[in-house]
Amino acid sequence: MCAIYKSFLSDYDQKYLSLTLSAMKFQTLQALICVEEVGSLRAAAQLIHISQPALTAAIQQLEEELKAPLLIRTKRGVSLTSFGQAFMKHARLIVSEGRRAQEVIEQMRGNWSGQVKFATSPAIALSSLPLALQAFSREYPSVTVHVRDGLFPAVSSSLRDGTLDFAITAAHKHDIDSDLEVLALHVSDVVIVGQLNHPQALATRLSELIDCKWAFSSAPRGPGAIIIDAFAQNNLSEPKLGMVCESFLALPGIVASTDMLTTMPRDLFKRNAYKDKLCALPIKDPLPCPTIFVLRRHDLPLTPASEALLRWIQHFAKQLN
Repeated sequence: MCAIYKSFLSDYDQKYLSLTLSAMKFQTLQALICVEEVGSLRAAAQLIHISQPALTAAIQQLEEELKAPLLIRTKRGVSLTSFGQAFMKHARLIVSEGRRAQEVIEQMRGNWSGQVKFATSPAIALSSLPLALQAFSREYPSVTVHVRDGLFPAVSSSLRDGTLDFAITAAHKHDIDSDLEVLALHVSDVVIVGQLNHPQALATRLSELIDCKWAFSSAPRGPGAIIIDAFAQNNLSEPKLGMVCESFLALPGIVASTDMLTTMPRDLFKRNAYKDKLCALPIKDPLPCPTIFVLRRHDLPLTPASEALLRWIQHFAKQLN
């Protein structure tokens, strides 16, 4: 809009125009996130309920302001340029913080809607989380909860860009960067698990397991591979890596159908679908007990709804300690 036309606008109209343009930019950023996820301008436009020509024009205007191309258009759809990939880190944060700001105001007014997004470890997902979600849903039925599997350090990037409100995961406290706030929630009881008919099913010492192969539940140096620490504490050579399985949903089935051993939270051992095919080895040597932490960005306040859900999770987690 030209400066001559703006001069005819009242102060109120100019403020309204500024808000309208800001809203459009916010919508454009939401669309870019959709474009990245679906790879299509048309699909992204449908998701945010505007026309494709309007979305194209908005993105082109944004590209002009940034003086950089954000999208590559091909016959198969669109993808982000290197400029677009760099810009998206900021776009996600702007959108997530904008969402939180709107939800905070609405929830302070008593309009308990919006959403809570978080990642969780299996130790909590199979124990206190179902009870917490049940209590939270009764109290705030209009709030949508998005929960996904996630372990440290994989969840760190989603916490930093605002995709997740918080994460509940095992971690070594000294490995967590200072930009993340840390709250101890629960100490996980870990067992060594194998097939019912595993040759070492009755083993009572770690030294009896030095020739076994292991399915690590995270990267070999991550918090899920605690068997490495257990072997080291008992002056044993490093356990033999059979595979790395970062899916706790798949881990019990893999162990049930192979000769590999693994470590897992006792709650996961008790509640998995392959329980009848697995056994917990009666090892007498002490095993490291990882601490489950709540992680969040220290400079990004939680919404009242997120705080309420976290209080319920803490309430039921205390019963496990």
